[in-house]
Order: sequence, then structure tokens, then C-alpha cells
Amino acid sequence: MGWISMKMEVPSMKDRIALVTGGSRGIGAATAIQLGQNGARVAVNYYRNKTAAQEVVEIIESAGGTALAVQADVTKQEEVERMVSHVRETLGPIDTLVLNAPASSSSSSEIPAHEQLQAILAPFTASHWCILDSFVRGQLQAAYYPSQAVLPDMMKQQRGSILFVSATHARQPNEGGIAVAVAVAKASVEAMMQHMALELGPAGIRVNTVGGGMILTDLNAGAPQEIKNQIAQMTPLRRNGRPEDMASAIAFLASNQASFVTGAYLTVDGGNFII
Repeated sequence: MGWISMKMEVPSMKDRIALVTGGSRGIGAATAIQLGQNGARVAVNYYRNKTAAQEVVEIIESAGGTALAVQADVTKQEEVERMVSHVRETLGPIDTLVLNAPASSSSSSEIPAHEQLQAILAPFTASHWCILDSFVRGQLQAAYYPSQAVLPDMMKQQRGSILFVSATHARQPNEGGIAVAVAVAKASVEAMMQHMALELGPAGIRVNTVGGGMILTDLNAGAPQEIKNQIAQMTPLRRNGRPEDMASAIAFLASNQASFVTGAYLTVDGGNFII
């Protein structure tokens, strides 16, 4: 049979140019590094922490890769267009976009600044419309503007890959009902990804989503260890996830090995989604 002689290869990103939003830390940093190690030229987007982004660039370059740190608030169209133009001039036209940058709620005069994070993570009965509205809008902007900015080059080349980093919480509510704003924001972008996959498929552009479970990053570093341990014990694989786990899934979907995969939702949660 023909398939017996097929050679299996490590997912290759040779000659690919990738932009990873929110690439200076956590899942974004792990993804940028893995794409770079697989041969892609990588633009590492950051908002404030230039030092962290440059460290990611140096890791990629130390392994023989090519990378560039690029600053932009991805919720602002003008900054995104400037960033994409800079990447095109420096590395070439982007054909791989990883939408990882988290959106934060814009400041609200209705809620004190020190209470806004708590409001974002609140259950529905304790939620505030101004926070929900601005957070959902921000997450949509963080996906919409970069996607719109890279599509002309992808359409011209008749190929491309767009990947959204979501969370299983958007499809599988927890019993405590917390983080309604986060769940609604992620789910909104997931819906947009589905429509994009259908519309852009004929142009050779693939659009997929990766849903992460409890992934240990600096964003949840403050969570009680007891809670992390409880989640790990309830997980079929009996551990919490690592940024590298998400990065490996993203790298696969971005590679040619997933050339017939679009509109997919891949869970990376140790099996919690089936419980």
C-alpha cells in the first residue's frame, strides 16, 4: 500500500513568515520559539514589554533562526497596519498569523481601576455591562485588525494560516460561573473564525482555533496551588498544561502537515473537555 512508504517529518515552517501577537510571554513566547525552531521567520509582537520580546527573539536567533520584535497595541487599527507593514518590509509578507494577544478591558470611570480585573473575572450575577462590553470588543479587535491587515498578502499568494488561541472555558462553563466576560469574548472570536474559514478556504487560507485548558503561564501564576492541583487531579492526564503543549498544537496546525485542516477546534486540556 502506498502509505507504508510515506516518510513522516517534523512539522516544517521553512520559508514561512509568521506573526505571533502577544508573543513576548507564556503561550505566545513558546509558540514563537517553536515556529522559529521549525524554520519560520518570526515577528514577535509585544505591547509594553520590549525586553521580554527581545529575549524571545534572541532564543530564536541563538538556534539559527530569524526573528524580529515588533510593538503594537493590536486593538488599534493604525498600530496593527504599521506593524504588518514593518514586518513585510523586514521579513516579507506574512503567511502565518497566530492570534494570541489577550484583550484587557478599557478603563471605566464606573469601576475603580483596582477592581476592574475582579470585574472581568466575575460571574454573571456580579458582572458589569461596561466591563463585558469593552472586554468583548477588545478581544474582537485583537483578532479582527491583525487578520484584516495580513489578508491582502495571503490572498495574493493564495495561501495562509490563521490560528486563534482560545480557552475551553468559552465552550465548557465551570460550576462557579466565573470569567463570563472572558468566555463571551473568546466565544465571539471563535464564531468569527468559523465564518472566516468558510469564506477564505477557496483562497487556500486555513483558519483554526486551539482551545487551552489550565495552562500554567504567568497570567495564572497567582492562582492558589491547591486549585491547580485539584484541576490536575480531575484531568485525565493528571497534570496541568504547559505553554509548550499549546505551542506544539499551534505549530502542527500552522504547518503543511495540516494542509487539509481548516475550521477546526483543537482542545489542548489533558482530556478535560470530554468530562
